[in-house]
Amino acid sequence: MLCLTFFREMGLSEDAGHEASANGFWPLDRSTYTIRRRVCLPSTRRSISEAVNVILDVARRCGCASEQEADLEIALREALANAVIHGNEEDENKDVFVRCYGGSEKTLILVRDGGAGFEPNEIPDPRGTDRVQLDHGRGLFLMRALMDQVVYRRSGCEVLLFKRWS
Repeated sequence: MLCLTFFREMGLSEDAGHEASANGFWPLDRSTYTIRRRVCLPSTRRSISEAVNVILDVARRCGCASEQEADLEIALREALANAVIHGNEEDENKDVFVRCYGGSEKTLILVRDGGAGFEPNEIPDPRGTDRVQLDHGRGLFLMRALMDQVVYRRSGCEVLLFKRWS
């Protein structure tokens, strides 16, 4: 069962511990995001599509153009699949938590699992000659290619996906 909450949010404080960046995502000022959605899903493959539909609805309401929607959907599906399959090892007793912050120019999606974590920099590049023929191992690469910024936190148990609409 998928559990959802939806509310408007104003005036939240900035996340500490991040340097300002030229891309406008850090420091993270959640007050610039007018729509917030939380999704809690069981660690099953079938729950991924339900969560994707909820988050894409938020993105559309925030100005996501149809040509950007496919990029967002692919990156989100990869992040959720990694959380369900690799992080929580499809243990239905463990949940995957998703938060989506939507604003008029950008969207932030947080995906967190209850697994042991991993080191993203240790995942090999899928374009290597020894990896091209494999039918797995492209998710992190796709997320990085399709989103404006991808940040891993909590020892790899949490990923932040950022996308600008302008």
